[in-house]
Amino acid sequence: MDRRGGWRAVLVAVTVLGVPLLLCVGASRLGLGPFAEDAGVVVTQHQPQEVRVSEADPEFLAVGVAWSEDGYCSGQFSLPVTETPTEVRLGTVTSRVHPGGACAGLGTSNGMAWETVRLGGPLANRVVVRDIDGARLPVYDESRRPVIPSPTS
Repeated sequence: MDRRGGWRAVLVAVTVLGVPLLLCVGASRLGLGPFAEDAGVVVTQHQPQEVRVSEADPEFLAVGVAWSEDGYCSGQFSLPVTETPTEVRLGTVTSRVHPGGACAGLGTSNGMAWETVRLGGPLANRVVVRDIDGARLPVYDESRRPVIPSPTS
């Protein structure tokens, strides 16, 4: 291989490897992509307080957390859920606020913010339990009527 061919191979290797790397670094600096830096992001954690089950689709639960702000953003919360045949365990709700970011604001209701989760099947007769302390949470329908099983049964 001549000297020109060697340099071409090096140039191609740098281009093939370097350009995607530069794009990833640039995107992360802009807050985009899987390597995005969370610069300025405010993270708080909250415990689930109550649950509402959808009458139209009993696989959907709205999980309420105490919230003192006037509103919150769609997609702001994440919530780990573990299901067994007898219970649904709700983990700690994590809020991530990106200052200066666009927000489709949602209003709070009675000092609560809500995150919707989809279960693997209908809630049916399973109890809903807060993972951190094992407390059974109240479950209501969309009209805020208690749904069986209730925490007192």
